[in-house]
Amino acid sequence: MSHARYDGHADWYDATFHRYGAPTGSAGLLAELLGPPAPDDPACLDVGCGTGLHFAAVRARGHRVVGVDLSADQLRLAAARTDLVIRADARRLPFPAGHFPSVCMTFVHTDVDDFPAAVSEVVRVLRPGGRLVYLGLHPAFVGAFLPRQTEPEDQELRLSPGYGDEGLRHDPTGRFPVHSRVGSRNLTLATFLNAFLSQPALRLESLQELDTTMRPWQPAPADGRIVPWNLALTARALP
Repeated sequence: MSHARYDGHADWYDATFHRYGAPTGSAGLLAELLGPPAPDDPACLDVGCGTGLHFAAVRARGHRVVGVDLSADQLRLAAARTDLVIRADARRLPFPAGHFPSVCMTFVHTDVDDFPAAVSEVVRVLRPGGRLVYLGLHPAFVGAFLPRQTEPEDQELRLSPGYGDEGLRHDPTGRFPVHSRVGSRNLTLATFLNAFLSQPALRLESLQELDTTMRPWQPAPADGRIVPWNLALTARALP
């Protein structure tokens, strides 16, 4: 099994991003987009679940969450938040085809080594007619190539070289904590979208651009940023 870059960082990660699990964070939006569980099977697979920050909100919607992650350290904390967690590579999920009526992925396209392969495997285990929800950083507007700390004040973006470099990178400046600690892959928008569009058994339903508070982005958002920060994608497996 592949090396897990997040091993040794679980406690830091959970404390740093704990706000994501709040109803006003990404967890609340994820639960809303997933909707109610399938009447005959409430199981929902969370691929790349990390420490399980989204579990409570999804469970409150009626789903029974199954968490999968490559990092045993992350799963150490996730195990306290749901009944079943499994250590596995997203590219080789240990489930039969069509097993889950719902699957979610949150903030993982910068972490996995082969995102298109992970999406293909998710589609394999998704039941025909089942729902897939993805939440994550906006590939075109968030990354080491685009410093955004002073964007609200300056009302401009300062683009640095690096968009299109999809190799694993570490940010030595410390501006992006995850980039600095474990590294990340900055996919292009085309690579990200084509990971879903290339799946013949999957139909995209919606794509939303979001601000830093996971709300629909507006040209003049409340925090003053001039371009989106996050995105949300929903899709269904064809019957």
